Amino acid sequence: MSGLKSFCSKPDHLGRFAVLVRMSFLAVIAGRLLSACVTDPGAVSLPMNAGIDVTLTPLSSFGAAGTPAMIPGEKSIQLGYAAAIAATGNAIFVVDAAAPGLVRLDEASGEVRLLYELRDTNTSGLHVSRDMIIQVVDRYNRAVIELDQSGWERRRFSDRRLIPAPVDVTQTNWGSTILIADELSHRLAMFDSMSNPTGLFTTTLSPVAAAASIKAVAATENFVFVLDGASGEVIQLDLGGRLFGTHGEDALLAPVALAVDECQRIFVADGHSDGLFVTSPEFYGSNTRASLPPEVTTAITDLWVDNNSLYVAAGNLGVYVMAIDPPCMAP
Repeated sequence: MSGLKSFCSKPDHLGRFAVLVRMSFLAVIAGRLLSACVTDPGAVSLPMNAGIDVTLTPLSSFGAAGTPAMIPGEKSIQLGYAAAIAATGNAIFVVDAAAPGLVRLDEASGEVRLLYELRDTNTSGLHVSRDMIIQVVDRYNRAVIELDQSGWERRRFSDRRLIPAPVDVTQTNWGSTILIADELSHRLAMFDSMSNPTGLFTTTLSPVAAAASIKAVAATENFVFVLDGASGEVIQLDLGGRLFGTHGEDALLAPVALAVDECQRIFVADGHSDGLFVTSPEFYGSNTRASLPPEVTTAITDLWVDNNSLYVAAGNLGVYVMAIDPPCMAP
């Protein structure tokens, strides 16, 4: 264990090791070693003997073609084009082009209510915390708007130098840090949730490869994941912005959406019609496809994971909720 501790304490060793094992037949073993370097003993993990294969089982859908997505009511509206999605508990938040703006959908009743109007709904940038604090990308005003669960604006993150064209938002460090991905500067701006901007992450990509490439960003307790549309891969960074590894190279076709669950399985929607791309740092170099109906797979605009449920925004088809099997296991 002392040797592993010494190895894990050197970020440059980790980065070189990740690159060396990418093409190796020891990739799975190496992935487990890399995972051991950063996994808290009390962290959520996969069940014992679980592999990389994932099954998605439909639980519910809202706004699917020909299906009512609301309970009639004075303040209810019809769910139209689902562009972005985030969820916690029974509350699903969707950027809906038909609203137009951010709506809240109650999973139990199916009722949809407009929370916040947006002049530009062409965004997949949306995040909600466990305590129901919402961040949504406002492309028209080039800002990220923070709202409470009732839709009241709390504050906004806006800096024409740091985030001239925000595309997605996430949180890390248990909500103390807000990361905003910018597609124009090709950077991740890091905001202290209690104060002003604190720094920048760079994507470590070359200027050519990074051109208009950042599609989405997600974060776990230890890592940040950036979906790069130009190179067709997921870039994994540590919380200091250093490159840890990449996933999906040569397997992704025009990726559009990204989600990462609590046990660090990576879900990517791309141009393939045979389901979502799934991989994990624990199984470095291995991947699989999780089946979805082809018409849903090709319509996906955004993904979100809450507990062991996958939430899918699928444009005109609406919203789908899927159970993930095997589930992540609590310690």
